[in-house]
Amino acid sequence: MEPALFRPPMPRTGGALALGAGAGAVVGIVAGVPPLLAALFGAVAAAIALSARHARGLRLVADERGVRVEGGAERLEAAWGTLRLGFGLAQREDGSVQRYAALADPRGRTFAFCEPAPGRLSQGVAGADGRLVPLVELREAALLLALVVQRVPAWNVFPESLQGPGFDSASLRSARADVERPSSAEAGRPTLPSAHPERSAAKSKGERSRALGLWAVLAKLGSKLVAGAGKVGAGALKAVKTANVGWAAASVATWSLLFSWKFALALMLQLFIHEYGHVHAMRRTGMKVRGLYFVPLLGALAVTEDAFTSRRQQAYVALNGPLWGSLAALAPAGLFLATGDPMWGTIAAFWALVNLFNLLPIAPLDGGRVLQAFAFSYSSGLGVELSVLGLAAAVALAAALGFSVVWLVALLGALELASESQARAGARALRLLPDPGRFARPHWLWLRAVVGMGAGTPADALFLRRLELQERAARAEPLRPAQILRWGLAYAGLAAALVLLIWLMRGVPGAEAAGRVLA
Repeated sequence: MEPALFRPPMPRTGGALALGAGAGAVVGIVAGVPPLLAALFGAVAAAIALSARHARGLRLVADERGVRVEGGAERLEAAWGTLRLGFGLAQREDGSVQRYAALADPRGRTFAFCEPAPGRLSQGVAGADGRLVPLVELREAALLLALVVQRVPAWNVFPESLQGPGFDSASLRSARADVERPSSAEAGRPTLPSAHPERSAAKSKGERSRALGLWAVLAKLGSKLVAGAGKVGAGALKAVKTANVGWAAASVATWSLLFSWKFALALMLQLFIHEYGHVHAMRRTGMKVRGLYFVPLLGALAVTEDAFTSRRQQAYVALNGPLWGSLAALAPAGLFLATGDPMWGTIAAFWALVNLFNLLPIAPLDGGRVLQAFAFSYSSGLGVELSVLGLAAAVALAAALGFSVVWLVALLGALELASESQARAGARALRLLPDPGRFARPHWLWLRAVVGMGAGTPADALFLRRLELQERAARAEPLRPAQILRWGLAYAGLAAALVLLIWLMRGVPGAEAAGRVLA
């Protein structure tokens, strides 16, 4: 089983990205490269440098055997059964109080951690050996504490109403009340990790407040389909209602300025058909659909509120968009063969090109999602490596062909990869829980309260929503080798069919532009 990594949040990067963009623009002017393109290169280079530095920085690694701290001045390494756990209160520079937890190994080396919150932390807290140690903000502090509670074990940190394996309605009400008023005494918090977790200790002093649990947003690029009858037709009408009319009108206007109103309408129809293919697949597999949105110059996207429960579901949803869009392209192709009107041949060629573009193995395009389903079925490491390789390929493609839209796709892919990396870290931690079913909503709120700002905050709902997505990701079933082969053949066959359609239309006036893209 892969180890779970717990890291501090990335520091604010706006200044560094702006500096990188400015340096890139200067270099571009000197080298004769378009300043905007050079600035983008500079910003990307700065982002890569910051990410690499953050990856080498302080982190806590947890696996089946125990925990170890790497990348910082403080060292800690211990098996689960030898860890000591304590809690305390610290203070932030603005005077607010911050709850924290601390781990100590048999040698007294201490690692203190808490949830991220606004404002600067004070200098440090006292460790088990009496030395001051830094208080580290971790993105998944509650998850780390959950691991410690179950692995050590240290169930005594919970109030009595939360220590049993199950709940009746009365104990659940009691637990909720406990969560709403967590105190040092109720949590059994020792001042510092100088006591073994099986014993309770006194309370502590301290520093710090406000924990923020932010995160959300999954987006999909591609296109969707207007269906024919029955449930498909009703679903399509429902999708039309969820589409943002203002953005759709803006997209039509933008494409009309670049081409013609007829081409704009044809393109919007293909985008809707393609995206409805994703919507239909999401609903069929039980995923909740937030809506279908058009984005000027970029296309359209179908947004879900759920995480994939299996890699097969991910591949299925991703391929349904290009599949529906490709089947739709057969209609204008047939009309061209029947009438000889070059307009239909042009529409068929460009509809095929839209779907072929979406099959590029670059996240968040559909091809990138399929590639992720294959790669993550083997290991998270391979999935990340191939995702990064896909982004590099997107940059190379954009530079070679001069397609500015690919830059936007690469940027979205990088942002999505960063979010997915954080979600994967939470999923790996959840897989390490010996008895995940023993934690219910009150447990998680309690754990978050004792390393953060307390219970009953507006951020609790975001925390629970993020946790739900991580739990689904942790349960995501990988593809079996035979499934990878079948879905791989489907992906390759669909791409080959689209290339063939574009090639057959290459001699049609107006459609030759689509053919030149493949040349």
